[in-house]
Amino acid sequence: MLSRKEQKYIKSLKVKKYRTREERFLVEGAKNVQELINSDYEIEMIVGTEQFFAQNLKTGNHRNEIVDEDLLTQLSTFKTNEDAIAVAIMKSWSMEEIDFTDHLFVLDGVGDPGNVGTIIRTLDWFGFSQLICSQDSAEFYHPKVINSSMGSFTRLKVYHIDLDEFYKRNKLPAYAADMEGESLSSLSFKDPRVIVMGSESHGVSEVTKSHLSNTVSIPKHGGAESLNVGIATGIIAAHLRMD
Repeated sequence: MLSRKEQKYIKSLKVKKYRTREERFLVEGAKNVQELINSDYEIEMIVGTEQFFAQNLKTGNHRNEIVDEDLLTQLSTFKTNEDAIAVAIMKSWSMEEIDFTDHLFVLDGVGDPGNVGTIIRTLDWFGFSQLICSQDSAEFYHPKVINSSMGSFTRLKVYHIDLDEFYKRNKLPAYAADMEGESLSSLSFKDPRVIVMGSESHGVSEVTKSHLSNTVSIPKHGGAESLNVGIATGIIAAHLRMD
């Protein structure tokens, strides 16, 4: 049985300061929780409906608690949750672990968690295993990032690091996505590159601008003013994999 203290603990993980203190995060919904179970993340507990546990494989040494849908929804960030919520232990990666043998995407000031989660899912689709995030980008373990990644959070290393230090260590040419940049279709990216995606409203930071080799744009054919950063990342990722 899930005690009131444990319910309070799970609810507290919706807030960043408690996630940071406990080094735990929430994973919600059948798809994400099943992806978590099949990953190498350490799980503290899974709280779910009887139906969820009847239909999904339970592995590992984590604790499982059956609750009704009303309580599960109270614990969740979802408006309704008929499946499960898991408490998992955070991972962290140091700058020394970054692999520079493939293209690297950098998020510079991308603050919307839904966009960051979508970008993680998109990069996973195209076979990228790393993402660099500025310290003012949305937190990797934010529930909306995890939820919108649709399980892809289990397959990417996401580094929240100081970008100035990253650029100083990086030996690859850095290109920022910019509407005034050189057309993506005219550039060849056979060798690894750093691709920087900035805020939709402010672009990339001054720190990034001081380390750029070039800027790149996605050719425009219609009347839309701009592209969502997640969509733009997907277009560039596809181009990199076809080049």
